[in-house]
Amino acid sequence: MSYIMPLFLLLFVLIIHAVFYYHDKAVIYGAAGETAAVGAQNERKKDGGNDLEGFFRERVKGKLIYLRDAEVSIVKTSDEVTVSASAHRGMLRADACQKARIVRPEQKIRRMRWIM
Repeated sequence: MSYIMPLFLLLFVLIIHAVFYYHDKAVIYGAAGETAAVGAQNERKKDGGNDLEGFFRERVKGKLIYLRDAEVSIVKTSDEVTVSASAHRGMLRADACQKARIVRPEQKIRRMRWIM
């Protein structure tokens, strides 16, 4: 019995760490997706965009349980906004890459009027 109890405790600790890791991974993916969507919406507006890195950090702040040192890089092209985020703690690392296309439906609708 004395050799089984440490195995149960080890298994319990590993399960808790895995749950915290996957929770943080889901938070990072959600924040990256939301940041990409907001960046694509802001590109359509006339005034441009706001600080997307600050927006990502605001979404992640206080929600990560296990992982630390969240890093984000945002690349804007004429067609899409790409948000690459990562967080790590020790050897565990969670990476997320979310993309959102910049659509301009008003231009397509205006072109369709001329066709009809």
